[in-house]
Formats: sequence, C-alpha cells, structure tokens
Amino acid sequence: MKTRIAFISDHASPLATLGEVDSGGQNVYVAEVAYSLANMGYMVDIFTRRESGDIAEIVDFQENVRVIHIGAGPDHPIPKEELFVYMETFSAHVIRFIEAEQVKYELVHAHFWLSGMVAMDIKMKLGIPFVITFHALGAVRRFHQGTADKFPQQREKIEQEIIRQAEKVIAECPNDMKDLLAYYQTPQDKIEIIPCGYNPKDFYPIEKTHALQVLGLCPEYRYILQLGRIVPRKGIDNVIEGFALLHEEHNDLRLLVVGGNLADLRRDSEMKRLHQLCMDYAIQDKVIFVGHQGRETLKYFYSASDIFITTPWYEPFGITPLEAMACGTPVIGAEVGGIPFTVRHYDTGLLVPPHHPNRVANSIKLLLADKQKLKSMSRKAIKHVQSNFTWQKVSEQIHRLYVQVLQSNRNKKNLQELAQYFRQASDTFMKSANILPKHIINVGDQMCQVLQSGGKIMICGNGGSAAESQHFVAELVGRFEIAERPGYPVISLNSDTAVLTAWANDFGYDYVFQRQVQSIGQPGDMLICLSTSGNSPNILHALQQANEQGITTVNILGKKGGKALQYADMNIVVPSLDTARIQEVHLHIIHQLCGLVENQMVRDMPQKQVSKLSKLIA
Repeated sequence: MKTRIAFISDHASPLATLGEVDSGGQNVYVAEVAYSLANMGYMVDIFTRRESGDIAEIVDFQENVRVIHIGAGPDHPIPKEELFVYMETFSAHVIRFIEAEQVKYELVHAHFWLSGMVAMDIKMKLGIPFVITFHALGAVRRFHQGTADKFPQQREKIEQEIIRQAEKVIAECPNDMKDLLAYYQTPQDKIEIIPCGYNPKDFYPIEKTHALQVLGLCPEYRYILQLGRIVPRKGIDNVIEGFALLHEEHNDLRLLVVGGNLADLRRDSEMKRLHQLCMDYAIQDKVIFVGHQGRETLKYFYSASDIFITTPWYEPFGITPLEAMACGTPVIGAEVGGIPFTVRHYDTGLLVPPHHPNRVANSIKLLLADKQKLKSMSRKAIKHVQSNFTWQKVSEQIHRLYVQVLQSNRNKKNLQELAQYFRQASDTFMKSANILPKHIINVGDQMCQVLQSGGKIMICGNGGSAAESQHFVAELVGRFEIAERPGYPVISLNSDTAVLTAWANDFGYDYVFQRQVQSIGQPGDMLICLSTSGNSPNILHALQQANEQGITTVNILGKKGGKALQYADMNIVVPSLDTARIQEVHLHIIHQLCGLVENQMVRDMPQKQVSKLSKLIA
C-alpha cells in the first residue's frame, strides 16, 4: 500500500504560469517535492483553489500526483492577500471531497499560513496529522513591509495556533528557524530545517554562445541577470540602481530582467515603476525587460549571463540562486533569508546588504574584473548545489520527517488506545464489583463443600479459557497464597492431550469434555466451565452430561451468558461484550475463588493436621 499524502497549497498551484504576481517559488516547491515523493512511492494529492471555470476538478499532474481544484471564491485569480475570507469554504470543500472519495490520507503537508488553517480544520474533523512549510512568516513580513503589508491583522495569531497544532514545522534555512524561535516562540524540537532545491534535469550548464543564440541575444554584450516575480520586496529597483552606477564604464554590459507581465504596464504598478526608474537613470536601452518565460527557457538565461543578481529585502529562502549556480552562474545575493545559506561568500558568489546599490555596483565590478575568479566560482557553484540542494535530496529529508511524524502519530494513537483499554478494563471491573461478589462467594462456598465431602472439581474451557482452566487448577493443586496446606483434587479437562486428540479425531471435538465427565465424574463432584460466550458445543455437552450424573455445575461466563446459562446450578456472568475484558475479569474471579477456597479450607482444617503439615513442609 502506498502512503497517501495531501498537500494543501491554497494559492500556489503547480499548474500555474511562473513569474506572475503570486506564482513563484512556492509553486515550484510544491510541484517538485510532490513529483519526487511520488517517485519514492507516495501518492500525493495537491489541493489548490480553482482559478478558472474551464479547468477540471481533478487533473493528473504526474504519475501518482493529482491536482484537485477546490471552489472557494470567484473562479479567477485574486491576490493571496484577499483569500482569507474564503478559507472556511475551502476547508469545508476539501473535507467534503475527502469524505466523499473515502481517501485515506495519512498526513497533510500545508504550504503557507492560509493552507495551515485548512490543515487545522482537517485535523480537527478527520484526525489527520499535519506538517507545515510557511514559505513566509507574517511577523517578519510585517516587520519589513509595515503598513504596505495587506494581509489580515490576525495572521500572526493564526500562525501561532498553526504552530501549536502542527506536528512539525519545516524551516527552509537557519534564518527561518531563528524567526520561528524569536517571533513565535516555536519549540525548537518541533522545527526541522529542510531547504528548497532545484531540478538538475531542468538546470545545468549550457555553453554561453549557444545560450545567447537560443535567446537571440547579441554576443557582443555581457549580461547580468535579475529573474523572478516583479514585486517590491524582490528589490529589483536596487539592482537597476546598482547597474546605473557602473553602466557608463561598462558600455558592453546589459541587464536582463526576467519576469512579470509586459502586456499591460498600466495594471502592473511595479513593472511601470521599474520602467520609469530606468528612464530616470537614462538606461532604458541597456535594461532589457523580457517578461515571464517558460520554465524550459530559464536555463538559457542563467547560462547566457556572467552574473545572477538577487537583492530582496525579505526572502524566506530563494530558489533562483540555486538555479543560477546549477547553471554555473555566480550569484550576487542579498544577505537575507535563505540566500546566505545557499550562496557561499567569495566561493560561489558574493553577499551584499539589501537596499545598497553601491555594494551591488562594487560587487559587479569586482567579479567582472577577475575572469579567473568567475570561472572558479562557477565550478564551485555547480558542485555545491549538486551536493546539497537537489529536489531529490530535499525530498529525502522530507520523507524522513514524514516517517518520524507518522511513527510518532502511531505511537500517540497506540498510547491513547492503551489508555482506553485500561479505562474499559476499569469500567468492566467496577461493574463486576457491583454485581458479582455474592455469586463468587456462593461458588467458593460450594467448592469447599465439594472438597470437604471428598469430591473433586473438574474445570474446562476453550482457547484462552483453556489456559485459564489450567491456571485455575495449578493454583488449587499447588498453592495460591498459603503454603502450609494440602493440594486439592482439581483436574483440568484440557490437560489430557491423549484423550483430547483421540476423542476429537474419532468422534469430534464437540464431545471431548462430555467424554471425560462421563468417565471420571462422580455424584458430589463439581464441573466448572469457563466460556466468554457460553455457546461452545463441547461446553454445553459437558454440562448436560454432568447434570445427568448428579454433578454440581458452575459457569464463569461473559456477554449475555449464552445457552450455557440454562444448564448450570450457578452462574457468574461478567457484564461485558468484549472478549478480552471478559477474560481479564475471569482471571480475577479465578484468583478470588482460589483465595476464598484456600482460606476457608485451612480455617476448617483440624489443628493436628495443620501442625503435622507445617512440620512436613519445614
């Protein structure tokens, strides 16, 4: 059986076009991790919000990976900042889908805080544990953006609750972990650092001349590259301003800006602002905006460029530096979020503070002036990311986390079940304590009368009751608590294997106890039958035979007593329908009867006999 995992990715579908306002690293993460997990034997369903009325509810994305579109709000893209009001509907529809399809998910992996809300609802309604990758934290985002942040004020409180309920929180880098500890007081043992990655099938070094040719770029120029979503926090203005400071002394240098929508600048305020910035610096002929590109084209842009630059002022991780290094392109990156975790300063690139165009300009100059350093960084960058940051390696870490969470959840369930068993046993014992003691005393008295009058006691049962019958006999023939007493004539009908097998083989097991009662039972003896159901044919036949021979009959039963009730002189019926609970109380009753019989027989024994027995034992 394959392990089924549900991904919740409210706004970031793996089917979305990358480079648009709300399509970027999270979309890539969800798609690549789901694909890698499927290759490892998982079955992954990705629940995301429906953004088009034309798309099917269920789309087979890859083998063992489905994308399930959930109706919540309008059937068109809306900013993720406006999705909060639709999350209750989203949750209800996801839960309805799971129940209708009867899909047995073992774990939910939520992506982003809005998805974490859905994961909490699923856990509450269906009991499925969850882990979360936030991809961005509200407190940190608000710290950097202030009033420009458009998410609801309650985001951070909700994130706190998500962290409390999650089994594990995946931090994408050490800085992410520090933020979880500092802003949310997340227990450190709940955090697991697992980075993002890149796919070596999509990103690898390409000969620069060929890359330029594929893109139709002029080979007379040198290119630096900015690639990603066109939003203010990515710090693209910082790159443009840094480029503006050195373009005159590097006349052959061009800046490529990949991402965003060039079709309608009036609606894309950030793209419009960046174009205006280029005009203000009079570099509009040297900054080439190419808009969003298909993922299959990106490796050519990385490979065509001498340097990749990314200087966001807030970045939870940053996948583009990995992709650039995988193509052999050194990175100038802002020292924020995951970038200092992936870019090794002076080894695979350079780190600069955000909002510092002068440092960007100086770093570009430094690298362009040293071709050998660029080549060395290129080689080291490729080796670095191949060793540490492929999606395969990332997914193996996530798999190990899943195994840990699932095992912990199973242990937790086992603990809960065991505690429940104890409570059930306690309830059964308490019910028994209210109704059984007088019956046990009566049976104990009758056992003593049989033994004192020279009779014997025969005991039988099936399965677990057979073992308990032998236990019962061992306590009475040997001793229970009083050593200074003789053994009592008590026989387990289950212990004579020769009779059991021969009679069962020749005449059927239904009559093995009846045959023994008939052959060794005498009037004045006692037959005690142990049975949880009271309906076993061999027990019923033994009771009927004992009745015919004037043998006192006793049943120790459970459930409703069964047919055996009508054939016994005395019945002890445990008030439970659970076989295990009945057997547990049966053993307790056996011990009580042993104690009653032992104490009464010794108490009634003549003093001379007691003294003689004590000397023999000594």
